[in-house]
Amino acid sequence: MGADISVVVPAYNEQARLCRSLSSLRHARLYLADTVPAATSELLVVDNASTDATATTATRFGAIVVSEQRRGVAIARNTGGRRANGALLAFVDADYRVPIDFLTTLVRRFAADPGLTAAGARVVLEPGEIDPVRRWCAAHALDTLRKFRSMAFGVFVMRRDWFDRCAGFDESLFAYEDVELLRRVHRDPAARYRVLPDLKVYASARGFYRGGMLRTYWRMAVSPSSRTRFDRCGYWYDR
Repeated sequence: MGADISVVVPAYNEQARLCRSLSSLRHARLYLADTVPAATSELLVVDNASTDATATTATRFGAIVVSEQRRGVAIARNTGGRRANGALLAFVDADYRVPIDFLTTLVRRFAADPGLTAAGARVVLEPGEIDPVRRWCAAHALDTLRKFRSMAFGVFVMRRDWFDRCAGFDESLFAYEDVELLRRVHRDPAARYRVLPDLKVYASARGFYRGGMLRTYWRMAVSPSSRTRFDRCGYWYDR
């Protein structure tokens, strides 16, 4: 029997971050059961060839663990999407924390708007992980990109039939795979995507403490072919 919504979390060596993410998703699933008793949900963690205790950690939180040995977030998301049973597929990064009404809001919004194909959330950085100045700058940068590019950054929700229609994420890409899928959605006149501004999700600020952030984003912007090379995308994959 299918679920109303499936959450798919791709994870590579995410033992340290996964507890916070899955704890928030567990509370969101319980809240959904309380507020929309008829709705069902499932949680899948796609272990993308981890060498740490990612799979064990996911099991402790009641997640269905799906193993995918081929590296790549697009591959991992597609593997989870194919395994999932939900009419809605919610892809959430492993270092994100969702609000307790996350699933309830999604189920209700999609039910109330049958023409809505896909949606994103308003992503902000964890306040305790970054200083106020950089957090303010990041918030404005993310809001600008959301406004002009309709990007959602690590949270992508899509109806299952549309996911199948689009054949999922492009597995040749190791970066910007969500942007590419969103472009295909926008090109279809029958599809409609929107960011839900009142649905706030918290992302870890670890990207700001890695070396090479600006260099990597510049490379991806000027050389789209770099997105297909795993060795050029280490900023997102090295743990």
